[in-house]
Amino acid sequence: MKDLLNPRHRGALSRFLGTPAAPRRILAAFDYDGVLAPLVKEPCGARMRPATRALLQRLTRLYPVAIVSGRAWRDCARFLGRLDATVVGNHGFELGHPARVPAAVVRRVRGWRRRLERNLQGVPGIHFEDKRSTLAVHYGVGDADVAAAESAVYEAANQLEGTRLIPGKRVLNVLPHDFPTKGDAVRALIARLGCDAALVLGDDVTDEDAFAVGAPLVFGVHVGKGPSLAPWRLGAQKDVDELLRVLIAARDGARRAPGRRPA
Repeated sequence: MKDLLNPRHRGALSRFLGTPAAPRRILAAFDYDGVLAPLVKEPCGARMRPATRALLQRLTRLYPVAIVSGRAWRDCARFLGRLDATVVGNHGFELGHPARVPAAVVRRVRGWRRRLERNLQGVPGIHFEDKRSTLAVHYGVGDADVAAAESAVYEAANQLEGTRLIPGKRVLNVLPHDFPTKGDAVRALIARLGCDAALVLGDDVTDEDAFAVGAPLVFGVHVGKGPSLAPWRLGAQKDVDELLRVLIAARDGARRAPGRRPA
């Protein structure tokens, strides 16, 4: 992966966004935890820094913006407040609004939780985030032994049937095997919003489904360390603010250019 903020690589982003005279209609899509907000140990998550929120608000006036999160739609929307962005929850299941979960899925997820609670009884540092359509098992919460808890969670989850397991940072996401992915969500939003392509920022394994869509439809940017399918990276979550400034400056220049087509 190449550092997108390195001056030598700025040209790639400029070409993707289009020329000032003819800017492309680009969807700016972000994961929330670890991208727009610092990643914290507590499952409840963290709020955006005021500077990030102000930059993101400016960005929504220049680009179609989406927040594509593994959190439930209502939880993610609560963090965002009145920002003019499309919220996608539950890894793509809640595409722009809360979605009614089929009763059969609710029963299945509840069954998974009951079985995991039974098999993980006595393991410290476990927290279940039940999103009705999916389940997130957080482990290593507080001062618990992360390695021991992780081993127990994976051993228990691998015994479940009909699931797709997506690992994260101290969390294992348990989804119905036939549920949409973040890649499906990004494709759908590009079509729905009439965009040419999407710039996607993510930091976790669940974001790899969006990165896997690849060029020319997705310009993937991995935030932080570790391997990824994304060809570009930012070194740390704090660097997201600088990229937001770059995106704002690029579109402000396009707005001033004569004869441009609308963004």
